[in-house]
Amino acid sequence: HPVRRGKPKKYGGRRRKCTWCGKTWRIAKTKTKILRISAEDWILDRSTLRRIEEKKDISHVMVWYRAQEYADHIPHPLERLRIELREASRILILDATHVRIKGKPHYIHIAYDTHLGVIHFAVDDSENATAYSVILNMLAAEGYKPLAVVSDGHWGIRNVVQDWNLPHQRCVFHLLRELRTMLCVQGELHGASKVLYSRLKGIWKSRTIEDLSVRVNQFRKILFCFQKKRQIGELKSFWEGLPEATLHLSFDPGEVPSTSNILENLNGQIKARIKTMRGVKSKSSLIKILKILFHFRNYK
Repeated sequence: HPVRRGKPKKYGGRRRKCTWCGKTWRIAKTKTKILRISAEDWILDRSTLRRIEEKKDISHVMVWYRAQEYADHIPHPLERLRIELREASRILILDATHVRIKGKPHYIHIAYDTHLGVIHFAVDDSENATAYSVILNMLAAEGYKPLAVVSDGHWGIRNVVQDWNLPHQRCVFHLLRELRTMLCVQGELHGASKVLYSRLKGIWKSRTIEDLSVRVNQFRKILFCFQKKRQIGELKSFWEGLPEATLHLSFDPGEVPSTSNILENLNGQIKARIKTMRGVKSKSSLIKILKILFHFRNYK
């Protein structure tokens, strides 16, 4: 119109109607929307590229190119953190998962806030303290300082947590797995070792500080029963790690998880998604895959 007296309003799917003259027209699909459809088919349907080709009658190569291109339109988790920083719980879970790029081992380091989900990630040749330190520094630059860190106790994470002087909750599931490995003989628990495993497991599973105190005092009364070299060594490790294993009891119930299982589940989803692709060809391709995964999937 020479003079815009009306405004377009929605008149169906992609049709619009002028409120002044009544004329209707159709809006063409944007390229971003087409790219998003391919990415959604690949992620939300949990389909392989070949299966999408059969359903959509589009080349699997084109589906992959579109999904990769759409990743360029997705903001990095760190950018999302800047917007949603006030909603963060500041309870940080750290972990890494192993992948291969052109047959060479790489590790995806992930920082996960219990309210926001993934807030940062990095890819490196090995799981190391430097990568975790860089992640914490970049989070601090955005104003994010954790109240507590939950992890599986990897040496790299423990060194960084100690340098930053942060409360550290060791994953109870990993501690129990290590304890069972130390006490097992040919894959089985026997005699006093079985009793020791059961008692230590009960202590780590305490739900309140009061309950923890009662169970520890009861356990001290039967310490004389465990005098084997392997049992003594495991008890020494247990007493040294007890404060980190029960840190979550110092917070409100449910505020700090006692395990890193939520992030372990995410690691499993990443591996399952990459498995259907028969490997990753480059680091940049892996980063795009992760951006798509973290954007569409709800891991909270």
